[in-house]
Amino acid sequence: MQHTPDLQSLLHNLNTTRHFFGWLREEGDSLIASAKLLGGAKWAKCAHRVVGCAKAGDDIAVWRKDLHALRRLLHLEFTDDIESEEAHLFMAIHPDDPRADEARICAEALDRGLSALEALRRSGLTNVREAA
Repeated sequence: MQHTPDLQSLLHNLNTTRHFFGWLREEGDSLIASAKLLGGAKWAKCAHRVVGCAKAGDDIAVWRKDLHALRRLLHLEFTDDIESEEAHLFMAIHPDDPRADEARICAEALDRGLSALEALRRSGLTNVREAA
């Protein structure tokens, strides 16, 4: 059964996605720094690819898995293994460090953006350039 999207909801998600792309283009360095802070160089490279994609105007849906992985990183889902690099990096951060707050802001932006992207995908908009 095909889901028929509510027009108001669709417009809201289109607007949220537009703001998310703008955030990636303007604040992408914060995402890259937060990924490096909480995950190291491999995560910084992942964030750099996603930000580069947004800046180039490419279809961000191609990077959906990377966006979800970055969201999980910023929500500290990779710190369960005490021996992991992510756990060691997290333990080294003082809670009052302003970079921790910056990472929280990035996590919230990813939450909003991914939620809107998923809603658009369920509505049938698979090429995100249609939505941006």
